[in-house]
Amino acid sequence: MRNKPQMFLQYNNCITATAESVETKSVDGQMIITRLNDFQIVNGGQTTASLYHTQKKYKEADLSKIFVQMKLTVIKDKDQKNIEVPNISRYANSQNKVSELDLSSNNPYFVQIENLSRKKYVVNPENKNQSLLWFFERANGQYRETLNKQTPSQQKKFKEQNPSQLKFVKSDVAKFINLWDLEPYFVSQGSQKNFIHFTKKINVLVNKSKLPGENLYKKLIANAVLFRSVDKLFGRKNVDAIGDTNLKSFTVAYTLSYFHYLTDNRLNLWQIYEDQKIDDALTNHFKKLLVYVYDHLVKEANNSLISEYAKRESSWNKLKESTYDEDLKKVGAEYLISNEEKESRESEKETDTNDEENRLFIISEIHKFGLKFWDGLYIYLENNLLDGFNINSVEEVLKTIQRKKNLLPRDITIGRKVIHILSENPSFYDDMKDLSKFEDKESVEIKFMFDRLRLLAKDDWKNIIDLANQTNIFTIPELGNVKSIQSSLSKNEQVKEQSLVKAYESIKKLKRFGINI
Repeated sequence: MRNKPQMFLQYNNCITATAESVETKSVDGQMIITRLNDFQIVNGGQTTASLYHTQKKYKEADLSKIFVQMKLTVIKDKDQKNIEVPNISRYANSQNKVSELDLSSNNPYFVQIENLSRKKYVVNPENKNQSLLWFFERANGQYRETLNKQTPSQQKKFKEQNPSQLKFVKSDVAKFINLWDLEPYFVSQGSQKNFIHFTKKINVLVNKSKLPGENLYKKLIANAVLFRSVDKLFGRKNVDAIGDTNLKSFTVAYTLSYFHYLTDNRLNLWQIYEDQKIDDALTNHFKKLLVYVYDHLVKEANNSLISEYAKRESSWNKLKESTYDEDLKKVGAEYLISNEEKESRESEKETDTNDEENRLFIISEIHKFGLKFWDGLYIYLENNLLDGFNINSVEEVLKTIQRKKNLLPRDITIGRKVIHILSENPSFYDDMKDLSKFEDKESVEIKFMFDRLRLLAKDDWKNIIDLANQTNIFTIPELGNVKSIQSSLSKNEQVKEQSLVKAYESIKKLKRFGINI
């Protein structure tokens, strides 16, 4: 590429791409593409990445002589697109081994889980003063790629809020949900087969426009906490394992589904989601059940390969027909919800994050882009046109952030457009920053503050108000602002971001009195 750029076309296969619509115009007798809506590269990602990283790593590299063929398919029907894009990728890669996991990245179901995972902060069970995000890796290497796009200071904050141990992938989603759906025999068949079974189920939902919402996401993450907790309980080879670690995955899968079966799927997953852990008493129930299930599998397999035995539905039916010596619905009653609540949860309409949460997410992203980016974008627009952007509107966003004022709806609209551009062209972010002479400063994490305050329980708020009244550490306006934010959060009402920031900073003053946030 660097030594013979003119031969790139001859040495590389073409790119296969799709779009929802194409706009063209004639220039000097030639038709050129001026706009592609919802453009996706479905085959040729490595070629594209090679070009991008070469230009980034070797500034002197001349890409002007490089040409790449592109096969473009226009699919106007959005529903049909969800079906055909994976098929195009599948058949374009028919010479190479490409798994269903690789082909499903653009499935709307997983796109929605990714969206939720970027917004839903959870408490750190080891340090309740810290909020974390579970990072869903919709495409391979997404975590690393996201990290590499950031400055060293941003990377540090990213790792703190998105610890690598909380990363999960598409096959994990299939595993966690299928175990909750009492299908451990599918999970035991391995990631690929289990995933294929799972996608058949979710594609039915996608075709009916039933996508995951906040309710399902919480169930998913709670099941992730459960799985990792029980997997750890089994132990490690030659250290503390309850049995042959070669049988660990099957035992854990069957144990989790068996627990859900014995408790009628009434485990309070929403409490587990809030706590991000299971307590000692529930842990002991799972320890006993693990041993029981392990012994059952070894006995019933009767010298045959347990790895094969566990793949059969009949093996799962045998475990269900066995008699466990404890009534988990009685001894574990405090961890279960009622049948009525279970039915209510199951019939609950799946909704995305509420409007206020979405609004604050966009506002937070606008601030996270930083003054250096917004100044660079303003400079860029002085000499260039960018579809959908007006230089005066960008200047207003820049001034609003500088003056620490609340962003207006028109500013939020500009922010949405920037997010869309960066999703399609991540390098645009660095390109704009390079134009500015502003210093790179850390931005205010408004969404983080919002989620942290939302995680506070009623008793926490009561303690904050009582302590503030007793110590007089807040000014009268400060106390009024804290009370106002508490009220707005409890009612899911709109809050002004600067008032939110001030309330967060006010509450931080109470740290020396034992109030941590």
